[in-house]
Amino acid sequence: MLANLLVCIALLQEQVSFSALNLDVALPPLADLKTLDVSDDGGRWTGKLGESSVMITLVAFLDDPERFVEPEDVSDLGEFNVRPLAKDAPAFRYERTETPTGKFGLAPFASLGIGDQRAAGGEVRARVYQLGALLEQGGYLIDVRCQPPPNAEGEAQLLAFLKTGVVYRGKVGDGSWTEAEIEARWKRDAPDDVVADHEKPIVTEHYLILGNSSGGKLFAKKMEEAYATIQKTYPFAEVKGRKKMPVFLFRTPEQYYAYYVKVANTSLENAKRSKGHAWKDYYATWYEAPNDPVHIHEATHQIFANRLHLSGGGSWFQEGVAEYIETKPGDRSAAATSVKKGRYTKLAQFMQIESLLGSADENAPGGDQAADHYKQAAVVIEFARESKFGKERFDRFLVAVGRVRSDELADIEAAIRSVYGVDLAGFEAEFVKYCQKR
Repeated sequence: MLANLLVCIALLQEQVSFSALNLDVALPPLADLKTLDVSDDGGRWTGKLGESSVMITLVAFLDDPERFVEPEDVSDLGEFNVRPLAKDAPAFRYERTETPTGKFGLAPFASLGIGDQRAAGGEVRARVYQLGALLEQGGYLIDVRCQPPPNAEGEAQLLAFLKTGVVYRGKVGDGSWTEAEIEARWKRDAPDDVVADHEKPIVTEHYLILGNSSGGKLFAKKMEEAYATIQKTYPFAEVKGRKKMPVFLFRTPEQYYAYYVKVANTSLENAKRSKGHAWKDYYATWYEAPNDPVHIHEATHQIFANRLHLSGGGSWFQEGVAEYIETKPGDRSAAATSVKKGRYTKLAQFMQIESLLGSADENAPGGDQAADHYKQAAVVIEFARESKFGKERFDRFLVAVGRVRSDELADIEAAIRSVYGVDLAGFEAEFVKYCQKR
């Protein structure tokens, strides 16, 4: 009887094809299903699911194909674009994410994010479900909004729609780089005077090493070792079909600086302040000392952006997770002692610093304020990961804070409260206690 019921439901589902996207969508069997508009690359529908009103939107992003490397890049954009229900309402963020596998798009998996839209007082008004996937030239997002939130049975129906009702008819990749893609990427980003001067690309389990340094094999080995250390420290699941992360490895610092200036559209002076940098999907440096801790620092930035997809929280958070993994406990002792003695930047101010690197006071003795801030950030992460107060909820802390896209301190505090049940002052009090006993 159940099988017959499922067949009947399937027959009632409206099938919609989008030729420009090579996509077929079987809409869920909603009551009073209405089509608001449909084109070759998108559409909107409304309907009822029990007592809830449902709005389904399919939108494609085809104008900037280089913007999306992983399906999460699409869903991250969708999450950011969900506006608060009121001026004083909490910012929207996913409370749960999944990576369902299947023929969703160019990658053999999609990114599914789920969260609540809340009113100014914090009460839940709507449930949001977003599915992001890649196309050969861009990506698409399916946004489902349910107001009021559905019951468990209704949510199961909507998730079944998102996980099984979307079928991509185009080419599905496996995460590999084609020779044409490798050549195009090198020609696009390499400095003009080294385009014709390059070694054979090196492909490892997680990386694609491009450049003109003969030390690529050893460097690739060190990068994989760094990857393993980062994954152990900040656990994340492997997802089959992810694109290997590109690393640009140059022979000389001058070639690296030229690359940095070209790709990041920055000044030569700024480029010379770094030994390596991670941005977007890549990491770039030059071959000097494969064991230099700068590599695991920047590899952490690359992985947080391209594997954990936790690019928010502010400079203190991003530099903190990288500095923590780069340093040993002894390297952080002076910063912890400063906290113990009350000689540190209070967290309300610290978490609003736009860039720790640019936070140095030129008039300060020794000009080491930025370095002190990096170490303080690392101690905050140490406290969250290793203290009795924080360690059992550390994974939740990473996700909650790393998904805060706003630079508002209130949003960071709300994320901390959602994990630990204390406000920022309570979090800081526990932080100081930790440093006093360290």
